[in-house]
Amino acid sequence: MLLVLLVMLLAAGAALLTGGRLTDLADNALTGLHWLAAAATGQILGSLTGGIAYPVGLVGSAACIGVFLRLNLRRPGVALLAAGFACNAFVVALNGAMPVSLATLARAGIEAYTEDPRHELADASTRLPWLGDVVPVALPGMGQAVSPGDVLIAAGAGLLLYAGMGGTGRIPVEPIPSWEDLEPEAAPDHPAK
Repeated sequence: MLLVLLVMLLAAGAALLTGGRLTDLADNALTGLHWLAAAATGQILGSLTGGIAYPVGLVGSAACIGVFLRLNLRRPGVALLAAGFACNAFVVALNGAMPVSLATLARAGIEAYTEDPRHELADASTRLPWLGDVVPVALPGMGQAVSPGDVLIAAGAGLLLYAGMGGTGRIPVEPIPSWEDLEPEAAPDHPAK
């Protein structure tokens, strides 16, 4: 997920520029990180073993991610992460894999489609193809096609990182002047003689 990494780098840079610190991340620890570790383990084992273990690993991984997101739902950005995850899970559940648009791959600068069990080419039978990998990310030598869900995940991860680093939290803000402060001083009715 190159897009997520790029957005997180930009978010970290923006947080640093607006007064945030990397050390503030320690004070904003997420709840239930072991659920993420379990999700990653399920994905890896399912991919390595193949066969029936792959869909079982996906379902187990999705359940673990769902629990993690629910535990952290009140954090900034987690609702976007949850929406993106739900979009991706829904289209994969409907199609059996993430649909990929050949036209999007071409716009992203990818010349050949490489088959893998997590993706399938979109065709006339694809359900909700607009939720598949239809957003081109055209980076020199690193192009990719991502889904709208991936875009939401990237935005949520960036917001979560930015807020966790305390971005804008340390910039002094001038108070907004009241109308009385903006009005010119009233001239006396009768000038002094």
